[in-house]
Amino acid sequence: MLQKVGNLIFNYNPTKIYVDGANPAFIKSLKIQLGERAETKDYERVVEYSKKYNRPIDEYMRVIPVSFKEHKNMLSHCKLLLEKEYVEINPRFDKLVTSLRTAVEKGEGDLDKEATSYDDIFDGYRLALKYYQIKSIK
Repeated sequence: MLQKVGNLIFNYNPTKIYVDGANPAFIKSLKIQLGERAETKDYERVVEYSKKYNRPIDEYMRVIPVSFKEHKNMLSHCKLLLEKEYVEINPRFDKLVTSLRTAVEKGEGDLDKEATSYDDIFDGYRLALKYYQIKSIK
């Protein structure tokens, strides 16, 4: 997986890489591969600093672990971007299209993983959309 991700990074050179925070060993390996500080204590310091100064964590790192504890916000953000037509899905991504068509929200902002086809692809899509924020106009 590390090699696949490395190839994607090499081919597309993304500015930020959002990854599921549930696998710290993979995150550490990816950070090392990209020359980013990977020690847990370094990451914890960055988290503390960003909280203390109310700064987004993605200002300080390229590989950004994301906790799916914020899944409700991620789901509503994804839904908003689609509804406002800020995002367009290429039909050749048929599994993603199927995933979006079958996505079922249960409760308030929870994704029903059992009812959603290709839920892992949907999770990857939600991670990819974290980079894009809508600025409110006052």
